[in-house]
Amino acid sequence: MRGIYGGLLLALCLPCTAADNFKVIELEQDVIELERRVEELSRQVAQLQQRNAAAATRPEASVGCPAAMADSPAWLSAANWGRVRPGMSEFEVIDILGPPSSVRGAPESQSRALMYALEIGSSAFLSGRVDLKDRRVIEVQVPALK
Repeated sequence: MRGIYGGLLLALCLPCTAADNFKVIELEQDVIELERRVEELSRQVAQLQQRNAAAATRPEASVGCPAAMADSPAWLSAANWGRVRPGMSEFEVIDILGPPSSVRGAPESQSRALMYALEIGSSAFLSGRVDLKDRRVIEVQVPALK
């Protein structure tokens, strides 16, 4: 009788063990993917830091009116919009234009849009948009800046 119960118990535990093994394999794959993403993002941050250090040493970085530049967001400069090109990374755009007013699309989605907007008066807006696919610029809609 004990042999029957032991065999029955063993037969019931085998599917549970297989399911647990499958979950462990899935978790290991998720960890590997996350490690890859962290490595890629770390590399992009290092590149941006190098660009910022290089830009700070350029003499043209100090040209202009510091008070006006400090008060207004970077995206309000037509020259900055002129620097944004298709193929640039999302981080490069944010480095040039500053943080967007809003982002459309989920962080994990392939297509996203960085929205830059400013209310002018009670019924008008100044806005620009940078469309991204796979975190790379595919289209730029420049605001009407003068």
